[in-house]
Amino acid sequence: MPTYNDYGIILNSYDLGESDRILNIYTKENGLVRAVVKGARKTSSKFSGKVDQLSCCYFHFASGKNLDTVCDCEQVNSFSLLRSNLICLTSAVLFLEIVSNFAHEDEHDSHHIYDLLYVSLNRLQISPNPALESISFISKFLSLHGYKPQFETCVSCAAKTDLKPALSGSYPYSSILGGILCSNCSGTINSKSVNSQTLNILLNAGRDIPIEQLYNKQSLNNQNKNIRSVLELLREHLDVRAKNKIKSFDLVFSL
Repeated sequence: MPTYNDYGIILNSYDLGESDRILNIYTKENGLVRAVVKGARKTSSKFSGKVDQLSCCYFHFASGKNLDTVCDCEQVNSFSLLRSNLICLTSAVLFLEIVSNFAHEDEHDSHHIYDLLYVSLNRLQISPNPALESISFISKFLSLHGYKPQFETCVSCAAKTDLKPALSGSYPYSSILGGILCSNCSGTINSKSVNSQTLNILLNAGRDIPIEQLYNKQSLNNQNKNIRSVLELLREHLDVRAKNKIKSFDLVFSL
């Protein structure tokens, strides 16, 4: 039976039989891997505490016809700080669900998504604003998948948009098409009005700059309503393109 090694983050799991567990793992080199961990639920299992959701491990796999088998694993990062903070943990689960909804087996270049997920989970542990960290992760994730919202030109007719997020005003945005509409197209295509402050947060999210350098504490407090608006917009954008609707947003909005 062929074997291979890879780093991976456990997206979710479910029980199999009396003591086994099936893991959905997003790996650095192989994309989504579905693998069974035999005896994982036994108290004496060598995997106890290692194969929970969110754990990052270095796995030793044996390839199988339908499911691979985890022969051994070494935990690299448990993201323990996330587990002790409900708001951060909820955002982390959101990240995992988003990755799971776009993941495929034998992905090419999966290391880009893996690295983004790992770095984002680490940053989330110490982030002063988990909601903004979520916006940053989702924006970069969409960009890597080629689904980045379009702002420079009209998403319908490609006419140049008069986007000036530094100024007050609002702009028509189509989640189905994935971007800003010009004044001519906005009257014929279903869209929602998005204010300039919301767009400014979304534009900043794609920049690889720590949140504390973009916003001070006072400005963050003043942006709470706009931050939620960005998350709602990104939810609509994702739901149109994901395999399933992202349910974890409900938990994020409830806290």
